Amino acid sequence: MVRGMRTEAFIEGLDMRRRIAVRLFERNLSSQEIADVVEVHPQTIRAWRRIYQAGGWEALKAKPHLGPRCKLTDTQKQEYLALLERPPAEYGYGEGSWTTGRMVRLIEDRFGVSYSHDHVGVIMHELGYSWQMPAKRARERDEGRIAAWRKQAWPEIVRESRKRKSVLVFVDEAGFSMIPTLKKQWARRGQTPVVRHRNRWFRKVSVIGAIGISADRKQVKLSIHWHPGEHVDQEKVVVFLESLAREYPGAIDLVWDNLAAHGGKGIRAFQAAHPQVCLHRLPPYAPDLNPVEGVWSLTKYHRMANHEIDDLETLHSRAEEAVADVASQPDLLRSCIRHADLADALWPSRGQ
Repeated sequence: MVRGMRTEAFIEGLDMRRRIAVRLFERNLSSQEIADVVEVHPQTIRAWRRIYQAGGWEALKAKPHLGPRCKLTDTQKQEYLALLERPPAEYGYGEGSWTTGRMVRLIEDRFGVSYSHDHVGVIMHELGYSWQMPAKRARERDEGRIAAWRKQAWPEIVRESRKRKSVLVFVDEAGFSMIPTLKKQWARRGQTPVVRHRNRWFRKVSVIGAIGISADRKQVKLSIHWHPGEHVDQEKVVVFLESLAREYPGAIDLVWDNLAAHGGKGIRAFQAAHPQVCLHRLPPYAPDLNPVEGVWSLTKYHRMANHEIDDLETLHSRAEEAVADVASQPDLLRSCIRHADLADALWPSRGQ
């Protein structure tokens, strides 16, 4: 409902009071007596009486009030949306994204219409926009190659996996830092919340994770190796792969990125010793194709956002708790696969 518009319930209630007032007019009751009955101010009753005496019931009965007319026409709104498709710098508003202040300037410069910041926010919601955190993308990223992998290479991996009756495994590494990831939170107006952390503290808790999808596609499981205060190198990756080979003793189709630790003599030696494991590479600069990234997002950017941890042991403990919480919910792991847009090839008949 547009702000300021009278609802049907409001109009019906107002009409009912005015009808009562009209009947009491005919009984020659005073304005104060009528006001006490219909629960409005006596001055309002006097105004109603004048209107009724001049124009009868048609003049007095309540009418919808649609509020002020929008200053931008529907055509101008569509033109405005088209302008927003280009970056602000093209219109001389500086580098960066479209802020509310820049939108106010754009509307005034292009259409000669002045709006408050709050009203521009209302207009944006009406036009299907919302306030969102942007996602980062590397300039080196090849969108065509990524789309081709998702459309062609990934379904082929799934088909070969079905033939081999293999477990599909996605592997990825991450680090939990003492410097927290910031996330919006509620606070009193004018009182910006402060998250205190150790500055220039570079120690972190490294982790290797794998989402395993069973050969029958019914089970999804998370496997984790923790390395507090250390970096993940090729040796640690090989140890993790060895543990996966023990955890899934049959055929494995393993998908991961092009990290330096995923290549070299150690990885080649592992492949030679475990011919049942087939390694598949993701396209460069495409972390969104790996469902394990969703696990890190659910933990680092949600469950542990805005933390004020200042020692490595506590950081390790909290990170383990957060990851264990995600691991205990298979539906969350499946949602990570869906978010990577890989579910259709896995569960085509189930629509997951």
